Amino acid sequence: MTNTTCSGGQDRNTTTSETHPKIPPPKTKNCYLSDGFDRSRCGTADDGACPEHGRAPSCIPDDYGGYCKEGDKFFISVGSQYQELKGDDLLDRYKSESSDTDIRVRRALKDQERRMTNKIRQLQIMGQYPTRRRRRNENNENNENNENNEVHDFVGNMLFNVGMATIILIFLISISVILIQKKFI
Repeated sequence: MTNTTCSGGQDRNTTTSETHPKIPPPKTKNCYLSDGFDRSRCGTADDGACPEHGRAPSCIPDDYGGYCKEGDKFFISVGSQYQELKGDDLLDRYKSESSDTDIRVRRALKDQERRMTNKIRQLQIMGQYPTRRRRRNENNENNENNENNEVHDFVGNMLFNVGMATIILIFLISISVILIQKKFI
């Protein structure tokens, strides 16, 4: 099966719709008069693009809908007739900041951002921390976990008890010494 191309080198299978056969490819829509495009005529001599201006080879695709070129003149379709583009019209046509590709990239980035936001929200609802913590925080948490384990509690409690016993013993010995010096004992 061969790939049929519409005027302007547009692949019929990827740039047109079988369910909407009257809608031209976006990059060459200005080469066709209203109701001048028919998907079934792509690749034939009677394509319908630029009929008054040298036929299909003169249809030049671009992000702004394409145009017909005849010698040094440029034309776009406006309804049921062709309008010649003057120098200022051509400049204004390409002055706009966003092309079809820019719009697609922006949409893809917004879609990706929306998906990531949804995933983060989903993880937050499930009670999970959605992003990785920094290594420094992980080390601090490991130290905190080590401080709170059973062995540390046992050793800490033992040292505390030994320290308290030593303090009480020193206190009792010093009281005994004082009482012996005063001859109360």
